[in-house]
Amino acid sequence: MKKLSCLLLMLVMMLGAMALAESGDVIEIGTVEELAAINDNLSGSYVLTADIDLAGAEWTPIGAYAPSGESTEEQEIPAAQTAFTGTFDGQGHTISNLVINQPEGWAQGLFGCIANAQVGNFTLENATVDAQMMSADVVGYAYCSTVSGVTLVNGTVTAHAGEMSAEGMYGGIVGAGMGSMIENCTAQADIVLPDGTANAGIVGGGLEMTSVVGCTATGTVTAGNNCYGLGGVSGCGFAAEQFTDCTAENVTITAGDDCFWIGGVTGYAGGYADEQFGMPVTVFTNCAAKGVTVNAGANAEGIGDIVGAGFYNEAVAQANGAPFDQPTQFELVDCVAENDGAEAAEADDAAAEADAPAEDASAEADAAAAAQLLEDVKGTYVALFPIITDPAYDQIWLDHCAAVVGDEMAPDVAQLLKDACNGTIYGQEAIDAFGDGSVNPQFDCLFVGGVDQITFDGATISGTLAGEEVFSHEYAYVSPLSLGGMMNGWLYETADEDAGEFKYFFMMPDTPATTYHLEFRYGSDVDALTQYAEGPYAYWLAAGFPVDADEAMTEDVIGLFCDENLADMAAEQPAA
Repeated sequence: MKKLSCLLLMLVMMLGAMALAESGDVIEIGTVEELAAINDNLSGSYVLTADIDLAGAEWTPIGAYAPSGESTEEQEIPAAQTAFTGTFDGQGHTISNLVINQPEGWAQGLFGCIANAQVGNFTLENATVDAQMMSADVVGYAYCSTVSGVTLVNGTVTAHAGEMSAEGMYGGIVGAGMGSMIENCTAQADIVLPDGTANAGIVGGGLEMTSVVGCTATGTVTAGNNCYGLGGVSGCGFAAEQFTDCTAENVTITAGDDCFWIGGVTGYAGGYADEQFGMPVTVFTNCAAKGVTVNAGANAEGIGDIVGAGFYNEAVAQANGAPFDQPTQFELVDCVAENDGAEAAEADDAAAEADAPAEDASAEADAAAAAQLLEDVKGTYVALFPIITDPAYDQIWLDHCAAVVGDEMAPDVAQLLKDACNGTIYGQEAIDAFGDGSVNPQFDCLFVGGVDQITFDGATISGTLAGEEVFSHEYAYVSPLSLGGMMNGWLYETADEDAGEFKYFFMMPDTPATTYHLEFRYGSDVDALTQYAEGPYAYWLAAGFPVDADEAMTEDVIGLFCDENLADMAAEQPAA
């Protein structure tokens, strides 16, 4: 159920800001003072109504980064109390003359830290940011957020060395991105790094599970000695759902001695074909490097026209173990380079050839795992959530929620989690209802297509309604598939021409023995099956529960759902 929790994280994070959200009204911003006052209501919905000149202003970024806890995972998740969790629509206006001078600052930018937010549709002109880590002109750190339609003109980001600056993460649009989307952005910027830092690109810096679509970069990346992850568009593109239609044009990348992983589009990228690691292979589609010049010092390694290298080195392998003890994989599809980089092009080809044997072995392992899954899930299932949200189980929900968020907050949290998975609309109707962010989304977790029970019997999957058969087909494994870049599973297809909306099944690797339930999708459009907030299957993910489940299994699945979805929340109620 951890896969579903990734989709619900947006709702969980909203709890930290509930006390601040007095209404769903859109707030108009037309002055410097009003723009700065967003920090007083970080969960609001804002529109820009005029151009704003920040000349002379001592700018405090909108939203600040603070970790949600002490564990490594919690360090990545920003506290909802301090991050911007709302929406900001610039309506095509321009914000100009931003200056931030925080040489020891983290998550600096016009927006410092955003979480489950939507920011875009504006131009930022003449921006200068000096910071230590996770910083950019537009958004320092974007967590599970969307940054779209932003144009950066004459941007500068200068990194400063510090205790943690070896991780770096600097960009023009987004410095650090986790589980986010950067789309239709254009950046003209200069990024400058000192010795011993990393992850810098003109659009994005260090990006993990973050898609980049339709973005263009122009400018320079200049690094000192012993730096890594330098790219025209992004420094890192690790485990992204997609990296599509992006271009680095007229870019100069200059690196000192002993630097590595330098690419015309991305410095390094990759993922693992084995879905158990939850880090999908990054596929670069229709990306281009045009007029990109790389000037590297002595002992430079991993230089490529499009991607410098996959993510792997001996130190990381020894320190972290699996999956980092094996090379990552990336793919280039219809990508072009119009540079003077013949050696880099050869490096790209060599990297692809080196990955081929590993890919063959991985493909065989995928097929075997997909076949085994169909054996492990044999049985008949009904929709999960109508059963476990029955009032008879209210106390179980409360007990598990209280253990994480406390007794006072438990009823609201439990209700929000229940509501989140008891939606009754999906597709365009759900997009219309939830797409603007003004209403908390609800995921439809029912069986659709006129069935109330689904039976898995090896390669045969069938469905019935009131005991009458609706469909029954034989299915064969096709390939791994990722939903939203966060949920990874197996795609199966039937050869029957009359299958309609049951042509494909997308199964997560859940079984009654491991997670007490199943999570899956089915439909006629593979591309649509990979999107959870767009397309005909938006906001729908079927959750199945065995028809012969006993009370113990029911209590177990409720506990699993609560524990996993709330694992990253602080135990106390956030301050108002």
